[in-house]
Amino acid sequence: MPRIPWQLFVFYLSTLLVSCSDRVLIHGVADRVSNNTNFSLASLGENTKPSRYNEWMYQNFIIMEAMDQLGLVLNDSSYANYARKNINFFCAYLEERKSTSQLKTLDWYLHPTEMWHCGMIAAFAAQQNILTNQEKINGLKTFQSFLLTAPKLANGMFVRQKGGKYRTRAVQIDDIYMLSPYWVRMWQSTKDVQYLDKAISETYNYFNYLWDDKSQLMHCLWLENTQKPASHFWGRGNGWFIMALADLLNHLPYDHPQRKRLIAIFNQVAKGIARYQDKDGLWHQVLNVPESFSESSCSGMFTYCILKGVNEGWLNRSFNKTGMRGWRGLKTKITSGLEIKDTCPPTDMSEDLSYFLNRPRVTDDQHAIGPFLLAGGEVLKARRLSKLK
Repeated sequence: MPRIPWQLFVFYLSTLLVSCSDRVLIHGVADRVSNNTNFSLASLGENTKPSRYNEWMYQNFIIMEAMDQLGLVLNDSSYANYARKNINFFCAYLEERKSTSQLKTLDWYLHPTEMWHCGMIAAFAAQQNILTNQEKINGLKTFQSFLLTAPKLANGMFVRQKGGKYRTRAVQIDDIYMLSPYWVRMWQSTKDVQYLDKAISETYNYFNYLWDDKSQLMHCLWLENTQKPASHFWGRGNGWFIMALADLLNHLPYDHPQRKRLIAIFNQVAKGIARYQDKDGLWHQVLNVPESFSESSCSGMFTYCILKGVNEGWLNRSFNKTGMRGWRGLKTKITSGLEIKDTCPPTDMSEDLSYFLNRPRVTDDQHAIGPFLLAGGEVLKARRLSKLK
């Protein structure tokens, strides 16, 4: 039997140790989330509030997606059933305690007035044919009714009615993620192709209105009164677009006539994002302003989407280096308590750069948890497929 050169043995051993440490870290963050999520009414006292992971928040939908993906990668049913158990708890909780609910976000669910009030509606749509109950039906009807009356441009594109100094209707980059995953899952559940067509056409609209050729980044706002883009190249804003596009491509049929064009846009956006990666592997709060702090939620989003793109064959394998640098950088944001630091909290838009530069940096915010777990799943998947060295 031939002897293995010692250099090769050391390389394989170091790769195995890195993979194991990554797996332990990912398990640790995921288990902390799962252990702090309520899944049964019996776990609540009469006056006990549900966990923040049970709140009607789109950030929690991302965590659900991440846990489900980890369940597939790790073949672990405790993760794979996370979304279903969380949604079932939410419905059971409302059925029994709606009048005395201590959910802070309940009004967003019952009376949505903004796209970001979508909460976990995409998970409702995904589970429409799985143990359907009246609350899931009610939730879908409520959000669909809101969309029928939500402000739109003449071409049917959804917009926000901005107040304050803007006082105009605007295309805001966040909203593509509030809409597209919902439509994609409605299409899958109902087989009604109009939902998929909506997701695709709205993706094109957002790209056409917000893409900036010079910087190779996405503007985060377009104002109807000026007919021009506005605000700065905010990190998480760009993250929302590529996350929505990755989600769409992940579910789009391989033979769909728009697939090639959407992959081309994904490549264009990924190349632009890669240009602004710092030497530590992370991305900044304002992408083209290196003086702004390195921000964990957008770094997680970009790392996930780039690694996902490589694993799925949407991106050239040369992006492996970018994705793995991002992962190594992300791990520096994990505290000893398995919390993620340096996350920008919920944020509006502004023409004033100092607004973004002075946003606080918070720890253990859900905006960063879901993308970190999604990225971790892609790292493990890539190593399993022997795509990364």
